[in-house]
Amino acid sequence: MHQELSPQIDFSSVFNLSNETPEEKDMKRQSVIVNLFSGRKPVCLHFPTTACTKIFDLKQIIFNRMLIDPEEQQFYTLAGKWLNDSVQVFESDDVEFMTLNLKLRLSGGKGGFGSMLRAQGGKMASQKTTNFEACRDLNGRRLRTVNEAKRLADHLEQEPERRRVRKERVLKKIEEGMAEHPTKKIRFDDTEYLKASEEMKEKIHVAVFEAMSKKSNSTVSSSSTTNNSKALSLWDVVESGSDSSEDDASDTDSGD
Repeated sequence: MHQELSPQIDFSSVFNLSNETPEEKDMKRQSVIVNLFSGRKPVCLHFPTTACTKIFDLKQIIFNRMLIDPEEQQFYTLAGKWLNDSVQVFESDDVEFMTLNLKLRLSGGKGGFGSMLRAQGGKMASQKTTNFEACRDLNGRRLRTVNEAKRLADHLEQEPERRRVRKERVLKKIEEGMAEHPTKKIRFDDTEYLKASEEMKEKIHVAVFEAMSKKSNSTVSSSSTTNNSKALSLWDVVESGSDSSEDDASDTDSGD
């Protein structure tokens, strides 16, 4: 609900001071400078000291001049303090002028952030940080820069020791590579594998022996067959020769 305007304020005198009477001109006034948004020029408003001016009254004046809804208006001090509608603009009659900033109310976002914080139960505030490197020391230097300089100095100081250790490691590897390694005696305890390998060797020897014996028998039989054929052929030649000689002899006898 909107609040009612203060009855002591004459809004016609706020906008137009040229029509004031001499008595009104001699009356002591208080001024309010309102800084607007979006680069607009500020507005200066004058109020009599007898009027009890509130923030809601300023909103009504801005509404009459710029047609901005009072619910969308928000007044802040130069320090950034938000002023409620029921707050008085001037704390006392001795204040001559007051400077305020006018901003428009922005539409809300997705929401749910407050419920998320309540669900966490203050866990975010309980998490204390231990990284203070972004802070500065008494000389104005960042602690991050000071710590990096210390680490660099320590690294350079330990560089000769690292080189010596690296050189010793390389020499040790060279000596180990040039040394003769003793032969290692490997003991094989898989008896089943040994037994199977022995049986396989025996089977191979038997198979080779049988194959060789069959080959030798076939060679002997073929050689004997060849000799018999040769003998028979020679015997046939001899017999055929004797028969022919006998025939020749009989022929000679008959001729005689």
